[in-house]
Amino acid sequence: MTSNDRQLARALVGGQFLLLGLWAVTGHALAAAPWARGVQAAGVILACWAFAVMTIAQRRLFRISPDPTGHSTLVRSGPYRWIRHPMYTSILVVVGASAADWGAGTGWMLFAALAAVLWSKLNFEERLLLEAFPDYAAYRTQSWRLIPPLY
Repeated sequence: MTSNDRQLARALVGGQFLLLGLWAVTGHALAAAPWARGVQAAGVILACWAFAVMTIAQRRLFRISPDPTGHSTLVRSGPYRWIRHPMYTSILVVVGASAADWGAGTGWMLFAALAAVLWSKLNFEERLLLEAFPDYAAYRTQSWRLIPPLY
């Protein structure tokens, strides 16, 4: 990974956490409507599952950075069997449910900005994974990026 790649990785992670922090302090992070809380719970369950599977497979804690350096294997089990980026999916599900329940323009603006950062991070990470794992190209043909069967 080049120094430009490392700078981009830091910027994307920083942007992600800045937007998640702004979302957390809005007072609307936990949805009020029961349906939205159920959607948020599903997102948290997906995140926990993905975290556990990745941590066990790599024999180290899950990394926030999109840098695959140090990953010993390409994980294709658990939620990764269907979704290449289940952590991003879980974040979008949790924040999206909050924005839908909140119904305000601010919630949707935060969601859109976060989605744009995660989209950029996902594309950057996929480039690095293609370089790091020769079988990643085949894995991409057998899985969805974020939301089966839509994308």
